[in-house]
Amino acid sequence: MLRITENFENGKIVRLRLDGTITESSVAEIEETCSRHQANQAEIVLLDMAGVVFMNNEVANRMARLQGEKLRIINCSPFIETLLDMSADQKQ
Repeated sequence: MLRITENFENGKIVRLRLDGTITESSVAEIEETCSRHQANQAEIVLLDMAGVVFMNNEVANRMARLQGEKLRIINCSPFIETLLDMSADQKQ
C-alpha cells in the first residue's frame, strides 16, 4: 500500500512524499500524479522517497524513467537508491 502526500513549496515546487511499498499498480498512480503536476510548466516535482520501504526491479525501471529536469527523486534508502541506479545504468 502506498500513500502520496502533496506539499507545495515556493509556488514552483511540489513535493510528493511517498510512504509504503511501490507496486505495479501504485506506480501508475505516481505517474498520473506527476503528469498532472508537470502539465504546469513552472513546477518542479520532487518525489520524496524517504518513506518507501520496498519496490521491485520492474517498478524501479519505471521510476527511473520518470526522472528528468523537472522531476527529481530524493531521500531514498540505500536499497531503493541502488535499484534506481541500476535501472538508470540499464537505460543508458
